[in-house]
Amino acid sequence: MAGEAPSRSVLRRRWKLLLILAVGIALLGVDYIARYRAPTPAPPAATPPVPALPVPAPPLAWLGLNYNSSSDTGGLDDFAVRGVVFDREGSIEVDDGETTDNAPQFAAGLNTAYSAHMVPDIQVDPASGPPGCEENPDPSKLCLPTDQTGIGSYVQGFIQTASSVLGAHPGKMVLFEPMDEPWSWGSPPGTQSGKVSAAQYAAILAQILIAAKAARIPSRDIYVPATGRLRDGTSWIPDLYEAQPCLKPGPRSCGPVAGWNLHPYGLPSSLSEGIESVPGVRAGMLSGQDNVIVSEIGFCAVNVDGGKQCNENQPDIVGTSAQTAAWLSATLGEAAAMHRAGWLKALVVWARSGGGWAMQNPDGSLTAQGRALDLFADSAAGG
Repeated sequence: MAGEAPSRSVLRRRWKLLLILAVGIALLGVDYIARYRAPTPAPPAATPPVPALPVPAPPLAWLGLNYNSSSDTGGLDDFAVRGVVFDREGSIEVDDGETTDNAPQFAAGLNTAYSAHMVPDIQVDPASGPPGCEENPDPSKLCLPTDQTGIGSYVQGFIQTASSVLGAHPGKMVLFEPMDEPWSWGSPPGTQSGKVSAAQYAAILAQILIAAKAARIPSRDIYVPATGRLRDGTSWIPDLYEAQPCLKPGPRSCGPVAGWNLHPYGLPSSLSEGIESVPGVRAGMLSGQDNVIVSEIGFCAVNVDGGKQCNENQPDIVGTSAQTAAWLSATLGEAAAMHRAGWLKALVVWARSGGGWAMQNPDGSLTAQGRALDLFADSAAGG
């Protein structure tokens, strides 16, 4: 017997069941895909920028000239633009107690030097003291003060001078030299340079360093005059320490000395004088060995300005223009190695102008020595 066709209600129920099954299968598929598909990769992180390397600072200029800012030849910045920036003597040499307030010439000299981007090296001389000294008795030269009144006067004046400069030009580089070649100023007149003058100067120096610390004058800015063997056969630096042991480093130090300046006139080939003698003198320093300057060094040409003033130093550094230029070039080359070693902070040549020592002629043109200095300053080896 033939079967009957399903009723409409039965068909509707079947379609509903099929639709429910299809939807369920679809949902299960979506869930499966959501659970097991590979995770979407995160967007790539931004590549950090490569940091730029810092631009190295230019090497600190370390050359200079005596009378650099107060010469009456050439333009003010003739040498400073080449990196010959240290300035000494002339209008920035003062007597103790002269300040930027009470000495208009000194104030103007400092302003001139700084405006030309120079570094002043200020020599502070005694304003008073016994007359008649500097090796052979000379009525125009003062002796080192030896009594407490004279010493105290100089120390107070030195502090006044230095403090005024630091106050008028805060943050500017400056050097101070307490006197110039004091081994020649021993009391009484005619005292031979050596142990006596060292003892007299050491008594002054000890008080300067104590007073400078109290006045917050950086000890590294005070460059104590130094030299080697003197006329009486003794040596200056050991004599200073013997006379005033507090100049040495240690718990009872009145300093110690933190900077030294030298005037090593002599040929570059000599170990007993000239630039090559500096390491030997430095070996006797118990402190401040890393902070040395040469504030005078030079040679005198007999055929420049008639060789004037060539008799003011030992005769072995007097020669022709060609000789003195060669000596200066060799000296600068040897000094450069000391500067690169880190302890020679400055070398100041004698002098920008003045007789046979000059780097410039009266009309502003360069002498042979001036051309040698310019060439060295311009060269890569100059730093």
